[in-house]
Amino acid sequence: MKRLLQIVLVGLFTAAPAAAQVTAVDEQSEERRYTVEMIIFSYTRDVATAGEIFVPDPVTDDVMFDDIATDDTPDEPGEPEEPPEPLPELEFEPLDPGDFTMDDVMGHLRRIDIYQPLMHFGWTQSTRPEELTRPIQLSSLSTPAPGLDGTLELYLSRFLHLVVNLEMEAERVDETDFVDNSAPVYYRIQEDRIFRSGELRYFDHPKFGVLARVTRVEAEPPAQDEELLGYPTQ
Repeated sequence: MKRLLQIVLVGLFTAAPAAAQVTAVDEQSEERRYTVEMIIFSYTRDVATAGEIFVPDPVTDDVMFDDIATDDTPDEPGEPEEPPEPLPELEFEPLDPGDFTMDDVMGHLRRIDIYQPLMHFGWTQSTRPEELTRPIQLSSLSTPAPGLDGTLELYLSRFLHLVVNLEMEAERVDETDFVDNSAPVYYRIQEDRIFRSGELRYFDHPKFGVLARVTRVEAEPPAQDEELLGYPTQ
C-alpha cells in the first residue's frame, strides 16, 4: 500500500537537498514564519494494522481501590507547588484555499480508489522553541472529519519540527476483532519529524496517512540549498 502511494506521488515531492553540515543555532535570530499545508486521508481497503491500534484501558473498581491509601496517618504538609507558567498564546492564520499548493496531490488521491481524502487545510505561524510552543487543536484549523481528532505542533530548535498527534476512530466492520466491544478503538499517528523548507513529507500508518509541506514565509524564498531547516547555512 505504501509502495503504491510512493508511485502515485512520484514527481510531486520536492527533491530534498544533499545533507549539509549542521550549524549552531543563533539565539538572536529573528522570529521566522512558516506555512504548513496538510492533507489527511484514509485507506478504503483493509490492510494489516500491526500494533498501531489504541484501545483505552477499562477502569475497574479494583484499580480505583488500589489507589486509596490504607494508612490513616495524615500526610505531612509540604511546600505548595507553584503552578507552571502558562505558555504564550500562539497566533496563527488559517491558509486560504486559494493559496493551496497541493491541489495536484489531492487530485491524484481522488483518482485512486484505495484513498479517501478526509481533510485539506493549512495555516501560517511564527516559530518558537518547543518549550514555548502550544500544540494546535485540529478543530481550530478546519472542521475535522468524523472520528478524527488530535493536535499539530510546529516548533523550531536546532531543526524545524512538525509534530503530528492524530487519532482516528476505527469503523467496527467486524466486532469480533476486538476483545472489548464496548470500548472505542482508535488508529493513531504520533510522530515528530524534521522538515526542510518546501519539503513534502509523508506520515505513515496502515489505516490513514498525512502528507505535509512546510514553507518559509518571506518576500523572496531562498533556494533550498541556501537554507537548512529554518536556519541559513554558514
